[in-house]
Amino acid sequence: MNQRKAGVILSYLGMGANSLIQIVYVPMLLYYLTKSQYGIYQLMGSLIAYLSIMDFGLANTTVRYLSQSLARKDKAQFDRIINTSYTLYLMITMLLIIIGFIFYVWLTPVYSKTLSPSDLLLAKHIFLIMLFNIAISIPANIFVATINAHERFVFLRGINFVKIILQPLVVWGVLAWKASVLNLVLVQTIVNLCAIGINYFYCKKEFEISVTFQLKDKLLMKELTGFSIFIFLHTLIDQIYWRLGLLILGAVVSTAAVANYSIAIQLSLFVIFVPAGMSGVFLPHLSSIVAKQKDTSLINAIFCKIGRLQFMLIMLMLIGFIFLGKTFITLWLGTGYEICYWVALILMAAYVLDVSQNLGVPMLQAMKKHAFRAYVYVAMAILNIILCIPLAKTYGEIGCAFSTAICLLLGSGVAINWYYWYIGIDIKTFFKNIGKLMCVIIPIVVMLLGLFLCWPVKTTILSFIAHGSVLTIIYSSMLWKFAFNEYEKNLVLQPLARLKTILKIESKFH
Repeated sequence: MNQRKAGVILSYLGMGANSLIQIVYVPMLLYYLTKSQYGIYQLMGSLIAYLSIMDFGLANTTVRYLSQSLARKDKAQFDRIINTSYTLYLMITMLLIIIGFIFYVWLTPVYSKTLSPSDLLLAKHIFLIMLFNIAISIPANIFVATINAHERFVFLRGINFVKIILQPLVVWGVLAWKASVLNLVLVQTIVNLCAIGINYFYCKKEFEISVTFQLKDKLLMKELTGFSIFIFLHTLIDQIYWRLGLLILGAVVSTAAVANYSIAIQLSLFVIFVPAGMSGVFLPHLSSIVAKQKDTSLINAIFCKIGRLQFMLIMLMLIGFIFLGKTFITLWLGTGYEICYWVALILMAAYVLDVSQNLGVPMLQAMKKHAFRAYVYVAMAILNIILCIPLAKTYGEIGCAFSTAICLLLGSGVAINWYYWYIGIDIKTFFKNIGKLMCVIIPIVVMLLGLFLCWPVKTTILSFIAHGSVLTIIYSSMLWKFAFNEYEKNLVLQPLARLKTILKIESKFH
């Protein structure tokens, strides 16, 4: 099994573990913390998220250039990129600290109307700890980029998997000892420091890299920053799509509304990140393809192939949430969170096309044609800000969700797909595939609707599992019968065949 396949599998194991843990983690936090404290934690997390993207897209840029230098076996260029990127990271960290101080001063005039003096003081303490966490994380991105460029996905995803498992356990122990939102963010910072240390020593041992501060390579520095600025804009807009509602709700409604919206976002991420996990390991591979050949036929084939898989996965998650989402929220958090269902459903539906084309982000980066996407997302972000404030004041969490959905559909649904067609991506084949899949999925939804009307879902774990299992079996079997192509069937059959062979070998030794 190659590193990319193993990386995808570990990504899904991590996502699966993270999803299962979050089912316990969020109620645990709400148990130990008040809803107001949880809202403050999410509010500060949303604010610090804007600082977390202050690497200006340099991480993916570094991966791209390092991958190409490895493909060309140019060790000198590889070292130049490492040192230049590290220098840029240190400069960015200094800028981040300055901007972070401005944000810190800005907290009082913006949130003094919706936060009590004690809550505002708590928010400031949380912000400072989170700022420190981000300030040490950004320079450490050079080690993550190096591991990614070498396509050591097993190690990288493995560390992430351990972090996903370990952090909630430590948080639970600390909160059980002394329930405090400050203890929560301190634990997260310590776990992050441990992960950074492991990545550093791995790079030293495996790749023998040494990073130094140097400003002499101005041309390379200009090239890296010129490429990464558009990745930064895209990441910034992504944060605006996800986090803008939290900041606005905290300023014009209440911390309780922030808590509701953050829970809805968490539910949306359960659905969206499952199919999106396939794309994370493809940037080094696509960058190598672009470095070796100019023909886009292979890139088109990968885009359509992965897009089909992502679409089938996200539609399963979306359909499951439509039928079982209300029951899940009640079982998960209890009553009083009904609005989270509708907010999450709006966000999930709006992200279907964007997630199905998630591979387009690293694809455009590898082709060095990602600027237009950044411009479109900037325009949509501005529109989102204009729409979100009045809609939040009038309709609260639902208004924020609608604002995000409208802008996302205009940007990802219309403008970006026009650009794919314009630059020669075979978007016609992509939508032809989606159309064929929908011809199977729509009858499945009608079938499930009739079944669940005759067999209503009850608010019990047993009923939820039974209905979820039946839904998954019907969806999967219908797609297998009427939609799967040979490649997709082999993705299932080949691992089963290997497992069967292993079991036969094992049986001979017993």
